Amino acid sequence: MNEEIISKIKNAVDTLTSLIAPDSPVMSIVPNAAHEMLRHAVGEIMAILKSSEMSSNSGGNINYQELYDLLKPIFTDDAVIEEYNNWKNDLCHLSTDALKSKRMQKIMNVLEHDIMKYDKDVFNWELEKVNEAEILPWLSVKSLTDQQKRELAKLIRHLIREGDIVMIDRQSFGKYASDHMQQFSDQDAKAMFALEATLDMVNADLVAQNPKLQTIINKYRPQPKPLNNFAPAIIIKKILTQPDVMKLVSDTKKYTTQWIEQFIVKLLASDKGKSIIVDWANTKKRIKIPALVAGTLISAGVFNCSKPKLARAIRVQHDFTVTIDSYATYMGCKKEQPYLEWVQNYVKSN
Repeated sequence: MNEEIISKIKNAVDTLTSLIAPDSPVMSIVPNAAHEMLRHAVGEIMAILKSSEMSSNSGGNINYQELYDLLKPIFTDDAVIEEYNNWKNDLCHLSTDALKSKRMQKIMNVLEHDIMKYDKDVFNWELEKVNEAEILPWLSVKSLTDQQKRELAKLIRHLIREGDIVMIDRQSFGKYASDHMQQFSDQDAKAMFALEATLDMVNADLVAQNPKLQTIINKYRPQPKPLNNFAPAIIIKKILTQPDVMKLVSDTKKYTTQWIEQFIVKLLASDKGKSIIVDWANTKKRIKIPALVAGTLISAGVFNCSKPKLARAIRVQHDFTVTIDSYATYMGCKKEQPYLEWVQNYVKSN
């Protein structure tokens, strides 16, 4: 496949991604009842296009983790994240036991959707890995049915389990999802990605209680290289984490200083970060970059305020040579925010 065709595929994927974005003008004229059907259809097309591109670039070997990451924001339902956060807020104390119980309940709930029905049947040695003595304490049932054991054994094929951490094996699960995407209903696909969303949130909370667990996650989920000493990271962090700015976040429990700092590290390590690095060398563009990042965080719901209000808070400690109104203008409207899609996907899944 020549470079021209690969370029066309990339453009097609970008177009399809923007087509089903929440603020897409196309989605606004599509009846609500058809939204899920359209998202699922676009997801299938994107999977086929991306598979073709990756196959041609890698001599026939598809990076299913990359494909999985592409589909994740399409099929991850915001309601899953909202439900998990509501569950946490209802607890008097978020214990390790509560998190493990939540995780196992979600696994069993997702398996009720029969999402593993297309996987090969299990062997007896795989069934032996389903240890009821380890599973039942986290559930409210006295035993597992034979069918539950078989479905759980299938799922275990696609899980990474080490210590207290349980994660989706994105390469393995991504291949399973890709191979059967056409057979899955929209609800099947959402159930698959709801499982990972919950596992990731549980893991994040387990790490908050025991930071040593992060080393396990890092082993299987490559982390971006540290950019703490990189000029854009230092300055953008300093601007967006000053006290008057942090008072304007929409959820003070979720969007902490640490969350903002980690977000900036991930943004700069992404493909969007490459353009930030290039633009940072231009002194005329440099002042606008932190404003653009701040503007996308307003659009993504992290900050719950107007642009002038956020600009005023930023200028408490950073007295730029432009007016508050000008700095607010630098934040851009949605169509002028080059990082918006990436930021929305990050906020949705973190």
